[in-house]
Amino acid sequence: MQILSFEDEARHLGFIVDFLKVFKADLSMKQGRTAEGIVGTRYEINENISNVIDFEDGNVMEFVQMLPEIRTTEMNYNYINTMLERTRRMIPKPYFGKIVVDDEAIYIGTGTIKNKDNDILIYDWRTPIASLFYENRTGDLSYIIPDGSRIDATVDQRRQFIIDDSTLVNMFDSDMYIGDEILQNMITDSSQSRLKNIVSTIQQEQNDIIRLPLSRDTLVYGPPGSGKTSLALQRIAYLLYQHKNTLDPENILLVSPNEVFNDYLSDVLPELGENHVKNTTFYRLLSRFPYFKGRNFEHVYENIRRLRESESGHAIYEYKNSLDYFSSLHQFIQSLGESGMVFRNLVGENGMFFTKEGLAYIFYNELSAHPVRRRLAKMQERLLSRYNEEIRRLKDERFKVLQETNTYIGEEDELKKEAHDHAKKQLKVVHRQISLFRFVHFEKLYLNSIDDRTYRNQTVRSIKENDFKYEDIAPLLYLYIHLLGRTDRQIQHVLIDEVQDYSNIQYYVMRHFYHKATFTSLGDPNQQIHPGRKDALNARDHTEKRLEQSYRSTNQINAFLNTLIPDSIKSVSVDGDEVQKVRTDDEIGYVRELLRKDEHPQVAIITPTRAAADYYYGELKHEFPQIKNLGETDTLYNQSFIVLPYYLSKGFEYNTVILTGAHDYTDSKHILYVLASRATRHLHLLNPGS
Repeated sequence: MQILSFEDEARHLGFIVDFLKVFKADLSMKQGRTAEGIVGTRYEINENISNVIDFEDGNVMEFVQMLPEIRTTEMNYNYINTMLERTRRMIPKPYFGKIVVDDEAIYIGTGTIKNKDNDILIYDWRTPIASLFYENRTGDLSYIIPDGSRIDATVDQRRQFIIDDSTLVNMFDSDMYIGDEILQNMITDSSQSRLKNIVSTIQQEQNDIIRLPLSRDTLVYGPPGSGKTSLALQRIAYLLYQHKNTLDPENILLVSPNEVFNDYLSDVLPELGENHVKNTTFYRLLSRFPYFKGRNFEHVYENIRRLRESESGHAIYEYKNSLDYFSSLHQFIQSLGESGMVFRNLVGENGMFFTKEGLAYIFYNELSAHPVRRRLAKMQERLLSRYNEEIRRLKDERFKVLQETNTYIGEEDELKKEAHDHAKKQLKVVHRQISLFRFVHFEKLYLNSIDDRTYRNQTVRSIKENDFKYEDIAPLLYLYIHLLGRTDRQIQHVLIDEVQDYSNIQYYVMRHFYHKATFTSLGDPNQQIHPGRKDALNARDHTEKRLEQSYRSTNQINAFLNTLIPDSIKSVSVDGDEVQKVRTDDEIGYVRELLRKDEHPQVAIITPTRAAADYYYGELKHEFPQIKNLGETDTLYNQSFIVLPYYLSKGFEYNTVILTGAHDYTDSKHILYVLASRATRHLHLLNPGS
């Protein structure tokens, strides 16, 4: 077997890139010709086939006979367009792996590419033979083809490539798949040969988790820089590969800390090709429940700011996120089958449609033999039936008035339509209440579930002002999901990143809503950025795994993190600069000079408040137009210079981090720990506390 050198592989990559560029140009020409054909066919239809249907003239049959040709041409156009988009995406990075199987080189990428002789130049990572790449060993292996047969094969070499902008940057041979970019760089750095065995150990720890069965719930803890996020993404790729016949990207959901993080993740999993998994945040779950439309809920960022600025809201926040309240809420829900259900009066423009007492009578007397969620479903059916009857009655009543009044002129059908529209307008609000289950008073039920009178009164005031707090979201959703049985039916696996940021009740809202899914949850108890305390996650029936070693940040940064939380990190990284603790009366001047040096490819300026972030941006944007002021709803991640408030920093990393006003975090070592761990190479603390 001939082992290709770096230069040989670079030449092969050049050949493939050139081929893809020619292939793209050919596809573009085909796309243009096909588009012209579609336009021509449609023009012919418009010109030669009468717009007036004439069965005797035969133009209907002529049109019908042309339909297959139209459909075929448009399907061909869609196929060409898909191939063109795939080829465009593959040119910067055509493949990421290679195996030599029975002396044949198999290059593996995000899609299959063939030449005109039908020879495969690149294999899609989901093809059967590509499974050998993920076996994490060489030698005599086998793979299964679609008919179920097992094919024996000998893998003589397994190689990974680091390719950027169509250029071979590095490559390495390894029995084990190295999926993390930082680990890839460590294993290819000849000056860090001592790290190669460590990399293999780390990747083996990750692989043990990545390859856990889909059917198993898993909880993974690890310090910053231990590869949790990379592990989550590799697990997505592994599950999609192993279950490619039953699991699609849209069956997997990633719950991440913020929208910016979602943008970051969408660009770091090359194996997914054109397919991206769904992602969401806990706050965005509200949009799945129309009942809560029109209610104003505090965002998590507003919640963090409020609790950081004042102690007054901490007690009620901690109460509503406690295991004790979660337990009492669950018991309260169980008791509603016997007593305590609260309903609303249904009132239309024409008066009372149904009283809350009448609804309670139906629930506890006429439907008492059924489970709660079935009772509510049957009540909705009855109310909709009653609504339709009332619409008919009001329509007939209005139609009679219109007929007897000389003021209204029109045909009978027009009068009936006007009468029907009038009836629907009378009961528009009632219909909406029935459709959204707003005849159930979920807000009042929530209030009744709060045993503490002080906290209940505080919540009453918030609800009356339509000022729901962030900690109100989970209990309300838990009530709604349990009482109505509203669940997601598509998601089969959920990955939760930064799981330590969720309370037990928030976690179990997701568990119950995505009830068909298994969960992989990743986090670090030391990285809680929220100022409010909550009980540790009580995740039942989980396999718990721990990652011990941190390799993202330099040894010096990791050593500083250990001064904040002793023995929290076992550093296996490279040496770098000492952490800079700077005393200055001119923080903005210090930042400006650092940016002017142009020594750092990525700089994050992290501020204690939104106002401070806005100030820094205003002072720097003219001299550094590439700087971005990250907003709470932004989804753009990749910027060279970025300024952001501390609570948006979760989940990303930067070469250089500058913490302005670092003394603001003196009372919260966990927040400082999180912020400092965002730096991979350089960390500057401006005016730190003791």
